[in-house]
Amino acid sequence: MLICISWEKGQVRWMFFKLLQKECMQAFKSLIYWIYVICVLLFFFTQMGSPGFDAKKPVETEDGVYGTKISKDEKDIQEVLLGELAQDFYEDSWTTYPAGFIKYVKIDEQETEEINRILEEMTGLTEKQRSMAIESFYEKGNSQSYMYSIFRLPVKEGISYDTFKENMKKVCSILGAGSSYEESKFSQGVDVLADYEDAVAEYENLIEKDKFTRGYARLFSDYMGIVLGIMPVFVAVTRCMRDRRAKMQELIYVRKASSAAVILSRYLSMVMTMLLPVIFAAIYTLMQCIGYTKGMNISIDYFAFVPSVFIWLLPEIMVVSALGMLLTELTDTAIAVLVQAVWWFSSVFMQAGGLASGNFGFHLVVRHNSAMDYQVFVDHYQEFIINRVFYAGLALIFVGLSVWVYSMKRKGAWDLYGKILHGSKRKSKA
Repeated sequence: MLICISWEKGQVRWMFFKLLQKECMQAFKSLIYWIYVICVLLFFFTQMGSPGFDAKKPVETEDGVYGTKISKDEKDIQEVLLGELAQDFYEDSWTTYPAGFIKYVKIDEQETEEINRILEEMTGLTEKQRSMAIESFYEKGNSQSYMYSIFRLPVKEGISYDTFKENMKKVCSILGAGSSYEESKFSQGVDVLADYEDAVAEYENLIEKDKFTRGYARLFSDYMGIVLGIMPVFVAVTRCMRDRRAKMQELIYVRKASSAAVILSRYLSMVMTMLLPVIFAAIYTLMQCIGYTKGMNISIDYFAFVPSVFIWLLPEIMVVSALGMLLTELTDTAIAVLVQAVWWFSSVFMQAGGLASGNFGFHLVVRHNSAMDYQVFVDHYQEFIINRVFYAGLALIFVGLSVWVYSMKRKGAWDLYGKILHGSKRKSKA
C-alpha cells in the first residue's frame, strides 16, 4: 500500500516537471516572449543604462551648493509650502496633477482673495511684502546656487501646525485633487537645501551602510519596476489564449494531468522565463558597479541585487502574470491587458511627485528613484516588506482562482467563452 502511494506521488511529480519543462520550451518559442525580453532590456539600457555614479566624498565649496534632501520637520514643511503657494499666487499660475499629468487650474476673484487671506494669516505678510520678497529671490536667477534654491516664507508666530493643515485643506478645495498642498503629499516630506554635513552623511551611508551596490540596486529596481508593471500581462494573456487559437482546449481538457498541475506549470514557466532578462540586467549593473569602484578601496556588497530581484521585482512579475492568467481563463478575452494598463498607469503616475519619499503604501510599482536616501528607505522598510508580501500573496490567490476556473471549465461548467453550460460534463481529471 505504502509503495503504491509513493509510486503515485512520484508519478505526479514527474508529470508536473515534464509539464513545466514543456511550458518553458513553449515560452522560448513564443514571439511575444521575445518581444517582452527586447522591451524589458531596451527600457533598461535607454532609461538606466550606465548609472550616473557619484561616489566621491563631497568637498566644501564657496557657494555652499550640496543639492537637496527630504525633510519631514513641521517648520520646513510649512515654510516650503507657504513659499510655493506665495509663488503660485504671485504668478497666478495654478497646476495640479490629478492623474499624473499636469492640469492648469483657473481660479476666480473670490478664490484668489481666499488664498491671499490664508497667506496673510499664515505669514503675517501683506501681498506687497510677499511680492517684494519673491522679486528679490528671482533676481538671484543668474547665480549658480539659484538652481538649488528653494523659496521659503516664515510662519507667523503663534500659528500651529494644525492651523496650517486646515488652511492647506482649504487651498486643496479651491484647486482640486492632485495639488502639492494635499496632506498625503507633504506629510511624506519636502525638499530642502542640504548642507555640507548632510552631503557627507549621504556619502557615508552609500559607502559604509549601503556598501555602494545596495544604493544602485534600489535605483535599478525603481527603473525595472516600471516596465515590469505592464509587460508580463502580454505574455500571460498570449499564453492562456494560445490553446484556444490553436483549437486545442478540448483536447487538453480531457488529459490526465490535474487542473492544478496544468495551471501551476504554466504559471511557474511564465514567471521563471520572464525573470531571466531581469537577472541579466541586474548582473550587468553589478558588473558596472564593480568596474567603477575598482581601485577605489570601497567595500561593496556582491549580493546586493539578489533581494532587489527576488524581493522587490519578483512579486510584481508574479501578480501581473497571475492577474493576466486569471482574467484570460475567466473571460477567454484579452481584457486583462486593459485592466492591467489602468492599474499600472495609476500606480506609476500617482507617485510622480515623490519618487524617493518612502511612499510605498500599496502601490504595485514601488518607486525609489535614487541611489542615495538610505535613511528614507530604512525608515520605510517595514512598509516596503508589507507591500511586497501583500502582492506575492495576492498573486497566489489569483493563481488559486485560476485553478478553480480551469477546473470548472474542464468539468463543463463553462464553455470556452465563460458562459454557463446546462448540459454535458467532460470526464477529465480536474
